[in-house]
Amino acid sequence: MKLASLLFPLALIAAQPAFAADPLAGIWQTSPGRDGGFGHVQIKPCGAGLCGTVVRTFDASGKAVQASDLGAAILDQVQPTGGGGYGEGRIINPESGRSYTARLTLRGDQLDVGGCILMICRNAGTWQRVE
Repeated sequence: MKLASLLFPLALIAAQPAFAADPLAGIWQTSPGRDGGFGHVQIKPCGAGLCGTVVRTFDASGKAVQASDLGAAILDQVQPTGGGGYGEGRIINPESGRSYTARLTLRGDQLDVGGCILMICRNAGTWQRVE
């Protein structure tokens, strides 16, 4: 009985979803926008995938500002696809509200970000890990 009571908590820990400690999770600095401003996006587990929300915004000089996309969800239900790739979810442009099929590639502390609509894919730049 003692052995069973010790193993049960370990089984619960082992049963946690694999993405709970996903290497994509963390805070990422976006590429500068047209005005030179950038943001910090927090990526964390949500539902069956990973989601990203703008948690800080900065102007071109690096000063923190209250931009209109602060709090915006820009990644939704992204899934690992193998070899550092992520996709199957959506990436949302907070300026237009349009969403695209996410296409992300993790390379250490850099994240190549892009999206596709139909068969046309666009690169949205490289994000740098902050935390």
